Amino acid sequence: MSQQNSKLHYYSDGDILFIVESTIFRIHKNIIGLASKMFYDMFTCAVPNSPSDEENIPEIVLEGEQSKTFEDLLSYIYPNTYIVIDWNNVGEFLRFSEKYIIDSVLTSAKMFLEREFRRNPLYSLLLADIYNFRSLYKESSKLVLDKFPEYKRKGTFSRLSSYTRDSLTNKYNSYTNSLTKLANIEFTSGYLHCDECNKPTDHDLRINQEFIERSRQVQVLPLPLPPTPPSITRRILFNSLGYRTCDNQFMTFQLPRKFKKHFGVFEPLECKKHKKDPDFYPYIELSE
Repeated sequence: MSQQNSKLHYYSDGDILFIVESTIFRIHKNIIGLASKMFYDMFTCAVPNSPSDEENIPEIVLEGEQSKTFEDLLSYIYPNTYIVIDWNNVGEFLRFSEKYIIDSVLTSAKMFLEREFRRNPLYSLLLADIYNFRSLYKESSKLVLDKFPEYKRKGTFSRLSSYTRDSLTNKYNSYTNSLTKLANIEFTSGYLHCDECNKPTDHDLRINQEFIERSRQVQVLPLPLPPTPPSITRRILFNSLGYRTCDNQFMTFQLPRKFKKHFGVFEPLECKKHKKDPDFYPYIELSE
């Protein structure tokens, strides 16, 4: 296969050649070496392809790599070219930068995912799974679990590790099992009425009746209709109970405590960073 010079990264004053597929990149040791210690170490073993080469430029052949990936990487590193990290290249940027220890690119790709994971939660979870991004893993898992039946049907789901697939499945099954047991919850037990309350039995009855009505909204039966998403379940149950007479304390303490005991821990996205976010989600975390 005939070789051709790169249209973007073939510099007349370059002092190292990289051969990727059929493309020749003539670049600068000081720029690529600062970006990657692995490339810097490669320079010591690089020799010219032909001793008769007048310029005597050493070359390195990158086997098994795509020229487009290397070109994009150089465009990100070099100050005279510009390329953004997006959903089309973030996976390759992560793979290449981890393989060749290009920390600046790895960090930038991770920051892109942490900023944009809401747009593609399942793919973000996959990359967090592969590259051990703990915070991203937890946050993207919240959105995947909230629409788990939908995401489970996608091809990307099968690329997740067996640990992550099992953890997601077990967590979601736990949620659906908790939905079926809502009728067995007595949310008014242990509730202390305020001193002004002269009809505690009536209040308990009203609260339980309203809770039953709201429970029916989130128990989508019969199957195979998909269950109500966890975030909506929590919102419906929390927003449905409480009265301004003596039940403010119930809304503040009793219901959250019992919801947690029944469904497990739910969090908003990025936990305390989004205090105004009305939605709370179940999640999974990376194993130690």
